[in-house]
Amino acid sequence: MSSDAYATATALTALHQAGGVATSDAAYRRGLQWLLAAQKPDGSWHVATRSTPIQTYYESGYPHGEDQFISITAAGWATMALAEALPRATHAETNPRPHSRRKETGG
Repeated sequence: MSSDAYATATALTALHQAGGVATSDAAYRRGLQWLLAAQKPDGSWHVATRSTPIQTYYESGYPHGEDQFISITAAGWATMALAEALPRATHAETNPRPHSRRKETGG
């Protein structure tokens, strides 16, 4: 079976969060490149349903027809895997008077 966005993204996220693979690791970066290459022009990832549905299909407006549920889930995991690789935000300078307000002038 070939890989898909769901399998790739869950593996990347799990390996990174468990502490086994840094986002700077070449293997993690290859996984990210694969995810970006598999992303559709509308921003989604299409993953074919693998099992017999257990709930009645309904149109949610998400692309990929009857593959919507797994594709939505794959997009969430892919987003997490990509977000893990973003640079960490630095803390903003602390405002010495965070709750002070300027006095309003009468008008």
